[in-house]
Order: sequence, then structure tokens, then C-alpha cells
Amino acid sequence: MDNERERRIRERAYDIWQREGRPHGRDAEHWQKAAAEIETESQPRPEPETVGAGSAPLRSRRAAKPARNAEPAPPPTQSPKRPVGR
Repeated sequence: MDNERERRIRERAYDIWQREGRPHGRDAEHWQKAAAEIETESQPRPEPETVGAGSAPLRSRRAAKPARNAEPAPPPTQSPKRPVGR
């Protein structure tokens, strides 16, 4: 294990230990969790799918639809009604 990677894992494991309330005896668990996080971060991210060279990334059709549990739009405001006959 190179020194830079080990240093990053050590610092991340320490952060995890602090976040979890500094529990005793879970150092191996925190080290493994930190190593997994560092490994995930160091992997290259895949490029977005495209239709052809130079075209924009594909988007899901679902992204354009509003959420089902979104609040409905308020009704249009109406001017106050005047009493009839006066």
C-alpha cells in the first residue's frame, strides 16, 4: 500500500470513528469502510451515454414529469365579488 493511499484511509477512518461517536474496538471496521470509500472515489467515472459523437447526453423521460406527490398549483386569484342590488 503506498503512503499517500494509506494516509487518506487513515484520515477517513478517523473521521468515521469520530462521526460514529468514537466507539471502542471498531477500528478494523472503520478502516475497511474508509478503504472502500477511497477505492470508490479513485475509480474513474463512466462517461454519459450519447447518441452520436458531439451530441448531448441522453436524458430520462421521467425527469420532465412533475413528482406525483407534488402540491397542486393554487387556484387563480379572483377579484372580490360585489353584493348585487346595492
